[in-house]
Amino acid sequence: MNPIINSTYFGEFAALAAAICWSIAVIIFKSASQLLSPLLITALKNSIALISFIMFFLLFDIPIWYDGFSNTDYIKIIISGILGMGIGDILFICALSQIGANRIAIINCFEPAMIYCFSILILGTILNTQQLLGFIIVIISLLIISYENDIKDIDPHIKKRGIIFQLAAIFLSSLGIVLIKPVLSKTADSITIQLWVTAFRLFPGFIVAWIIFLFQKNKLAHLKPLKKSNMIIKIIISSGLGTFIALSFWIIGYANIEKPPVASIIGQTSVIFIIILSFVFLKEKISKIRIVSILCALCGVILITLK
Repeated sequence: MNPIINSTYFGEFAALAAAICWSIAVIIFKSASQLLSPLLITALKNSIALISFIMFFLLFDIPIWYDGFSNTDYIKIIISGILGMGIGDILFICALSQIGANRIAIINCFEPAMIYCFSILILGTILNTQQLLGFIIVIISLLIISYENDIKDIDPHIKKRGIIFQLAAIFLSSLGIVLIKPVLSKTADSITIQLWVTAFRLFPGFIVAWIIFLFQKNKLAHLKPLKKSNMIIKIIISSGLGTFIALSFWIIGYANIEKPPVASIIGQTSVIFIIILSFVFLKEKISKIRIVSILCALCGVILITLK
């Protein structure tokens, strides 16, 4: 396993695999969000993914508990899980249900900006000139989509609310992942421990999502759409691809890429896959301005990843 981990582009490959799996999951989540509450979707996906991790650990004889970190490290992982897998994911599903998958994908290109800022403040990370140029180009793609004239497709107030939800989700998830970067750096030679961190980070998100859902009024009414068999299948598949597989690759990518903003920008290649898939399966419009945004994001990713 070590030769694979130590290969030049292992971290980048993991981050790209996460983007592909997450893109497919987002399309399914969007379809499910038409009938299911975002709170319930978040609680269910975290539950299914957590069960998947436990089964995976038992199957491959991976210890359920790892005691090699300091108390501070465990606290960081817990806080990261609450921010990213709990509150952040609820906000993300809310935004997804309101403004659509391809808008979400392009707005999510703002994540590298957040991670870059937090990396400077918390880790002292500085990008080189080439990486900074790629970073700027990716951000330009967000600005392009923000000024799209799409009033005929969506109510401006709904679009504004959805963008605010998504930016808040990005803020929380970015803070969460930068917070645990020092912890992940300690696991760079062990995929097993990286997967354990992924599962442990998911646990507080699982708890928070269920607590918030259980305090909702008419929570039993929110469960009724689950009676449809295809809805249960959608949640299982999207949770497996998105919260189990994609999340694992995402954490592995962050652990094996030196600079968090680089890993984040590679993850933004999901914008390409999501926009294509949303057009094919959700019939969401791909305007010329969104195509320009995709091309900008792709050029930025290329500049960031070339070594």
